[in-house]
Amino acid sequence: MSDRVLILVAISIILALVFGTSLQMRKPQAVSPLLIEQVSVAKVPRPLSDIASVDADGASLPFNARVTRPTIINFWATWCIPCLRELPTLGQFKAMADAAGIDVLMVSEDKEGAGPPVKVLAEKGLSHLRLVVDADGSVAKAHRVNGMPTTLIVNEKGVEIARMTGEADWSQKASLDVVTGLLNGTLPEQ
Repeated sequence: MSDRVLILVAISIILALVFGTSLQMRKPQAVSPLLIEQVSVAKVPRPLSDIASVDADGASLPFNARVTRPTIINFWATWCIPCLRELPTLGQFKAMADAAGIDVLMVSEDKEGAGPPVKVLAEKGLSHLRLVVDADGSVAKAHRVNGMPTTLIVNEKGVEIARMTGEADWSQKASLDVVTGLLNGTLPEQ
């Protein structure tokens, strides 16, 4: 039996070395472009909740009242590495989206309140992005957000028509084409 234990230990060590080496050789993950395959279209479109929400200045407003035109709503946090990689591309998307009549709303899940997300957005030159602070997680819970980043695609009536969980490169025109296609009911070919 001791030979068997030695063999198992040797195999475990070899696997640990191979696995550890492969982890060290990995390069930082790049943000991939938004693809239609990543988007889950709502089978039953869901209206946004009227749960109270607070912006970076402390002003309270029902969450659904924050959407007055087609909007992508991005749930993120300053401690979420994929969220931080995605942030600059959302800033670039905002520039394209404004011309198309689409808004961007950021919802921070930082438990410490407005300080950390306001600081990160300022450091990245993204203070122009609208921010809701969801320190208690109630807005995320009301919208069934289970991971970050999660982005909701919402029409002008405040109804979620699709969502994407995970990071994407929003800076490309193809991302805007996917969003406008979802909003118009005409998806682009990819």
